[in-house]
Amino acid sequence: MRYPIISMRQLDFWIAQNRQMYLVDLRGREAYERGHLRGAVNIPFDELEDRLAELPAGLPLVFYCTRGSQSMLACNHLSDRGYQVINAAGGLNAYRGNHLVSGQRRERRENRDAGDKYLPESANPG
Repeated sequence: MRYPIISMRQLDFWIAQNRQMYLVDLRGREAYERGHLRGAVNIPFDELEDRLAELPAGLPLVFYCTRGSQSMLACNHLSDRGYQVINAAGGLNAYRGNHLVSGQRRERRENRDAGDKYLPESANPG
């Protein structure tokens, strides 16, 4: 079964337009926490088969990963099973848009809460 393939630039436009979609980041949890696209949920590629029940019916499922290979494999597999899927080609490595959510603030807050002595004062807001 065939499915659409979009560029990361097109995906950036869709995010800006608040297009109705279910955006899935297939990278591991640590990579997702370091940074991900706004609105994306994290379902690591290795867990996808076990978490299919989490995928909503009636919305296009847009998949991305680091370079595009895992999202392509996920789309191939799910398309064959009747899911409405879209592959974001090139992955996060090809992303140059404005909707990247950084986990840096969270890391700093956790470090501050843990009393991390290695952060410079300018990086420790509290």
